[in-house]
Amino acid sequence: MLPILSLIVLIPILFSAVTFFTKTKEQARLSALVGTLLTLVLTMYMYFSFDSTSAAMQFEEAANWIPSLGITYHLGVDGVSMPLILLNAIVIPLLIIYTWNDVRAAPNRFYALILAMQGAVIGVFISLDFFLFYVFWELTLVPLFFMVNIWGGANKKHAAIKFFIYTHVASLVMLLGIFGLYFNAWSLSGVPNMDMTYLISQFQFLESEIARDLIFLALLFGFIVKTPVVPFHSWLPDAYSEAPTAGSVLFILLKIGGYGLFRVMLPMLPFTATPSLMITIMGALGAISIIYGAFLALAQKDLKRMIAYSSISHMGYVTLGCAGLVSLSISGAMFQQFSHGLIMSIMFMSCGVIQTKTGTSIINNLGGLAQRMPKLTVIMVLGFMASLGLPGLTGFIAEFLVLTFSFINVPIYVIIALLAIVITAAYHLWALQRAMFGPFNEKLGDIVDISSFQTFSMGIIALLVLYFGLNPSPVLDMMITNSEHIVSLMAVMGV
Repeated sequence: MLPILSLIVLIPILFSAVTFFTKTKEQARLSALVGTLLTLVLTMYMYFSFDSTSAAMQFEEAANWIPSLGITYHLGVDGVSMPLILLNAIVIPLLIIYTWNDVRAAPNRFYALILAMQGAVIGVFISLDFFLFYVFWELTLVPLFFMVNIWGGANKKHAAIKFFIYTHVASLVMLLGIFGLYFNAWSLSGVPNMDMTYLISQFQFLESEIARDLIFLALLFGFIVKTPVVPFHSWLPDAYSEAPTAGSVLFILLKIGGYGLFRVMLPMLPFTATPSLMITIMGALGAISIIYGAFLALAQKDLKRMIAYSSISHMGYVTLGCAGLVSLSISGAMFQQFSHGLIMSIMFMSCGVIQTKTGTSIINNLGGLAQRMPKLTVIMVLGFMASLGLPGLTGFIAEFLVLTFSFINVPIYVIIALLAIVITAAYHLWALQRAMFGPFNEKLGDIVDISSFQTFSMGIIALLVLYFGLNPSPVLDMMITNSEHIVSLMAVMGV
């Protein structure tokens, strides 16, 4: 059988190395596009062969790696990871097309980092051994750090270092949690084993209630910083706004924090000493992130920072949906990850075009761009409408499921989150009105519309936002299958 999971990680990493040694921009972008298209083809094959009715791992690959430490090369994919792999496989080749005519220094390194990032992120999604999981988890830091530090804005070095310190410290805390699981299972069985599913299943047999809660909180901290949620969010606005457009999109595709909540935290939750406290923590953090992020977005004068803060608000739905502990609330949280990746890609791409064409992203310095950029306006309006939750688009599906079904178990936090809906609509509409409509600001000079490459890449993503908004079943069905499995495990424990 074709080792398809190994290939979708290996291909972008190999093409990253090839791209790094190319001599011209044309060679670099072509090499990058070929690598990402091969990954897309394999991913689509895997998607159409995927059984959405099964919660079991599929396309599994396993081999002994370091037997003395219980480390194995174990890969697999299910309804939690498949949509996120699909998201990355679709958006990244479109991102390369979007940047096709960009002029920048060292294009070979730029495109090599995009490919390396793709390989590392997919590696996180398919790893079923904690050691392998952590290796890929840490590897995602490297391309993003250099992407911001080399091609970022005026405060790029500060933003890059802040991002690295925040997320690396959180990763080390998470590593302590992994070690807690590992040594607990080793003491029980006498045999070392780093298998993710095995270590999670052995968590319940840890005698110390305090130790169980501390391990859970250590892992939770690592995931929520990466998501991120308030109050561990301050690295995000700087990193997103200082990164080049491609870097901002790569940050958006970095869904490993939310993925960790579904893959690790929810299966462990019933076996903590105080599950109700852990649910309260996740629910409160999610609700606070939603409303706090919305207020901060409303206060922004810079379009890119507004989008960055709106991302914090929208990712709060992921944590809130997990706290809802209902199959459809968890499915909504999973769908929010997928939806958010598409929507925010459009929004950051739109902002990138505006900044390049006008030389500014300050909202009050723009105005009337729709007169000169009608193609961009159509795509950008669709992205903004999806982000504010307009029915018929992906954002509505995700938020409706989270809010409706989380209300069953955490009504107070849902009511808090509901307050953000009006604020969310306000800052989206305000920004659109100021930047795109009204009289054209003649100080901006001669502005031309987006190129054919940008129209193609952004248009495809916009069509996907519309398609999955009207027909979410192709990805939502597999999410529901796995969320039902997660909830059934909790029901056994009475949570």
